[in-house]
Amino acid sequence: MTAPIAGEVCAPLRYMHSKVQLFRFSAVSWNSHRIHYDTAFAVSEGFADVVVQSTLHGETLSRHALAWAGPDARLLAVSWRNASTATAGEPLTWTATVRSVTDSGSGSGSDGGVRVSLDVSIVKENGTPCVTGTVELSVR
Repeated sequence: MTAPIAGEVCAPLRYMHSKVQLFRFSAVSWNSHRIHYDTAFAVSEGFADVVVQSTLHGETLSRHALAWAGPDARLLAVSWRNASTATAGEPLTWTATVRSVTDSGSGSGSDGGVRVSLDVSIVKENGTPCVTGTVELSVR
């Protein structure tokens, strides 16, 4: 990866979550709310299908940022705000823009890289944001 620069737009990543993925994520995260794995219940609550967990959105923001930054990147922080729901099978796109790049310094604990702050979002096919937030990475 070439050194990132502030204002750089990261290549977007398109994906969708399957019902099986949502069920499994509920299991490993101990999330027992039925809207995440029971289609009939989710529909009875007004959703088109089972709902993507907010914590899965956070994991997706982080995972895609790390993939963009390369194998030597480390996650430092992630924060996000949910804006709208997404459901199983719904096409989504991860987007990111480099907000800032700062030298990590040469002090104790420094890995010799740079700290990269990304403004990130997950948007629906129609452009509606599901999630907006920031991801902080150490990149070498």
